[in-house]
Amino acid sequence: MHTGEENGESPELGLRPAGTMGRNRADLAWNIAAIDALALDADSVATVDLYKSWIREKVRPVFPHEMLASGLGHLSAGGVSLDYVVTVDFPMRHLEQLRNRVGAIDSPALRRWIATREPQLFEADHPWPDAPPAWVETVRGNGLINIASHGVYDTEACVASYQSFHRVPGRLGEVHAAALRHLAPVLHRVLHRVLRGTESEDAFGHGVAALSSREKQIAQWVKLGRTNCDVAGLSGLSENTVKHYLTGIFGKLGVETRVQLVQQLIEHEARTAPGSGTRII
Repeated sequence: MHTGEENGESPELGLRPAGTMGRNRADLAWNIAAIDALALDADSVATVDLYKSWIREKVRPVFPHEMLASGLGHLSAGGVSLDYVVTVDFPMRHLEQLRNRVGAIDSPALRRWIATREPQLFEADHPWPDAPPAWVETVRGNGLINIASHGVYDTEACVASYQSFHRVPGRLGEVHAAALRHLAPVLHRVLHRVLRGTESEDAFGHGVAALSSREKQIAQWVKLGRTNCDVAGLSGLSENTVKHYLTGIFGKLGVETRVQLVQQLIEHEARTAPGSGTRII
C-alpha cells in the first residue's frame, strides 16, 4: 500500500471543521469520534434517496471525497458477488466499463479487497505495480484519481458490502485506512437496512420461477397487451379458464391488476436479462 509518508509527506485527510486538514493522531481520534456519531444520525435513513443525502451531508465532511460507489452483494464461493451498487455523484460510464461478461461489477481494487479484506488505497499518479494498464487508464479517463475503498463481510447475514470512495483529496496513507476501518461497518449497517426493500423484488422473481409453463405463457401474452379473449384464442382455452389462470398468476406474483403484472414483469426481465448483472441504483 503506497502512502505519502514514504516520501516524507504527511497524508492528508480532511477531518477538522473550518476546512483544516488532519495531520496527526489527534486528528485521527477526532475523525473516529465523528464516524461513531454518524451512526446516531443514520436511524432515519430508510430509502436510497435518503442514503445518498446522508452520504453527501454527513459522511462527506467526515471522510472527504467527491464520488462514492456503495455496493452490497451476497457471499459466494468466489468471494463476493455485488447485487446492487448505489451511486453518489458517480460516473455511470465508469461502472459500465467495469462490467464483466456476465454483467457483474468487477475491478482490480475490489478483487484486492476480497483477497485481503483490508482497505485499498490507489493513486492514479502512483499506480500499483500490478495494476492492469487498461483499468488505470479508465480510472484516469473518468477523472477518478484517488480511490480509497473498504468493505464488510457479514457472515451472519451472508452478505457483504464494499464502499469505493473516489477523488479523495491529498495523498493517501494509513490515516485513510484507519478511518475506513471504522467507517465501513457504519455504512454497511445503513446500506443493508436500506436495500432490504429489494427483497420484495426478489420475492417476485421467486414467484415467476414458480409459475407453470402455461402460466408463464399467459403472463407473457398479457404483457404484450393481449386481452382475455385474445389469450383464449391463442391458447385454445375458454375465457373462463384464462381468467382462472390469471387469478393463480396474480396470487403467485403478489399483484392485483394487469397493470401491476405488466409493470413488474418488465422490471423483472430487465433485471434478469443477460448482461444485467449488478443492478445500479
